[in-house]
Amino acid sequence: MTADLSLSSVAKLDKEFQKATDFYQTNELTLAKQVCSEILSASSQHAPTIHLLGLIASQENQLQKAAKLVRRAIDLDSVCPVYYRSLGAILQHLGCFQDSVDAYQRVLSIVPNDHNILNDLGYSFKLLGEIDQAFEHFQNSIAIFPNYSAFYNLGLLMQERGRFEESIFHYKKSIAINPNFDQAYNNLGNVLQEIGRYDEAYSCYQRALKNNPKYFEAEVNLGILCMKMEKLDQATKCFQKVLQLNPKYPEAYNNLGLILQQQGEVEKAIVCFRRALKINAVFPEAYTNLGNVLLKESGGSDKAIALYNRAIDIDPNHSEAFYNLGYAQHRQGDFEKSLQSYQRVFSIDPDQAVAHLSYSMTLLIMGRFAEGWTEHEWRWKDIAFESEHKRSFPQPLWDGSSLTGKTILIWLEQGIGDQIMFASLLPKLQHQAHHVVVETGKRLIPIFQRSYPGIEIVPAQNPPDSILLDDSIDFQSSIASLPQWFLPDEASFPRQQNYLEGCPRKTKLLREKYQKLAGGKILIGISWKSANESIGELKSAALKNWESLLSETDCFFVSLQYGDVERELREFAEQTGMKIYYDDEINSLESLDDFVSQVGALDLIISTSNTTVHVAGALGKPVWTLLNYVPSWRWMVGRSDSLWYPSMVLFRQKYIGDWSSVFQSVHRHLKDLLQKSVRVNEG
Repeated sequence: MTADLSLSSVAKLDKEFQKATDFYQTNELTLAKQVCSEILSASSQHAPTIHLLGLIASQENQLQKAAKLVRRAIDLDSVCPVYYRSLGAILQHLGCFQDSVDAYQRVLSIVPNDHNILNDLGYSFKLLGEIDQAFEHFQNSIAIFPNYSAFYNLGLLMQERGRFEESIFHYKKSIAINPNFDQAYNNLGNVLQEIGRYDEAYSCYQRALKNNPKYFEAEVNLGILCMKMEKLDQATKCFQKVLQLNPKYPEAYNNLGLILQQQGEVEKAIVCFRRALKINAVFPEAYTNLGNVLLKESGGSDKAIALYNRAIDIDPNHSEAFYNLGYAQHRQGDFEKSLQSYQRVFSIDPDQAVAHLSYSMTLLIMGRFAEGWTEHEWRWKDIAFESEHKRSFPQPLWDGSSLTGKTILIWLEQGIGDQIMFASLLPKLQHQAHHVVVETGKRLIPIFQRSYPGIEIVPAQNPPDSILLDDSIDFQSSIASLPQWFLPDEASFPRQQNYLEGCPRKTKLLREKYQKLAGGKILIGISWKSANESIGELKSAALKNWESLLSETDCFFVSLQYGDVERELREFAEQTGMKIYYDDEINSLESLDDFVSQVGALDLIISTSNTTVHVAGALGKPVWTLLNYVPSWRWMVGRSDSLWYPSMVLFRQKYIGDWSSVFQSVHRHLKDLLQKSVRVNEG
């Protein structure tokens, strides 16, 4: 074959090359390659054809071959900018970012003001990590021609750097130029979701999907957003659509599992997590989520712990798996291992507030009070906890310094039981401060006013009472922050027999009423369940567990269970013939003061761990508290007494779910009490 082609041959070559190009553009790659082969048979040095073969190889994901072919085309024609641009794009995909930069810069040496090349070069600099260079080239591209692609890339750049408002600006500029740019809508939605502007993010994903109903990533992101917005039905539809588009997308099954778990469909949730793991056996989040379901259902499962460890094997930096492992180990009573797991969380994410708070609970249940109270202060760095419990006052937080001649404001946090328990420290505070002001909810006001005559009690309201904003108040503190200054060790706990006072008149009237009904029998108040959303089920003992105890005919049992339990008591009486007296004149949720008087009117209180035992303990009443295997930190482990309440006796499960041995022990103690009572009466 001669080097020179006749004019007719050149025209024929161009026609064949156009034919190959048309096949390439319609994605008929096999036909395109056949035509290219025919061209090169006629002219082996035809650079455009060699370049086209490089593009075809790239399309077939044969990137090394593609780069080699395009470089061969450049060797034949070293001034064609298109070849260098193709090489730059291929090298980007190969991860050879510096070589990609060099290729694009060669294009610019040929065509200096090509805005597309400036944009491509900026993207290579971004991938190379040279952010300032990337920013400059995107800006230069826009200065030559305000193109949507460069604005989009600037949006990406700002998003990755956490400069969200600038990112939003550039994405919106990109969309203004190209209203059908689905990726820009999707990424704008991601930024808006990141900063909590959920309604706007929702609109962006909807617009992206309206333009492209099969836009997989936008459907996924919309589903995640709907979960955050608690639009669970719509989130479910999104992930079902995702699975229609890609039946083997494990993240969709994982998210469906989370939704089903939240909706109480536990078995279906387990199926979804297992499907996710069948598709992707190295999916740490799915292992963790499956573990969470099993842990909640079993109350402390070896299977859950095994799943968390599997997630950690896959991803040794999976902080959530370490956190859940620590929580599960705590629930099983393996406190040293629990501490170690939380410490691993801190090595990965030192500022994870929820883990620090859980860490404090493990330290406190072990009696390591000084460390525990310090860690307990991390609760204020947990956004969810802070938003629910934090009160805003202008005074500086008390730092444990001298309160001589000072006034301090104490505001209450957490549940009623916690507030009552921590109120045991108010007498200590009174001994140190000139004046103590306590802000509390209306349910506790009459009780605190009666119990602490030297303390100024102010009703909690929003905004706070103006007297609490006075600069004459020197310090403020939440009530649960006092232990860090007052309770460094076991010996420092207050030992007062009682510190709350019920209304004497109400208490007297109720006692007379119950004694008349009881006919001289011992008055025992009982409470059997907790309303705590996370661990209430573990702490609660169904009434059927109480049957042997309630069979004691020398006792008159009074329900102290808060909430509407009248129907439950009636059905229990019908099934067993055992009656528990329900005083419909007492509603603890409406009048805690009446409830305090009711508790004060009784001889003995027997209850699972809830507000009832705190009221009884604070009143100094004999109270027997029934505890699950690993109870709340405040009851510690391995002891039958309470540091908080001297009048309390603790009865503990021997293993998870073991109420039988608890009630056997309580029953023995009750029999002993009744025998002593008989001997006293006979004497």
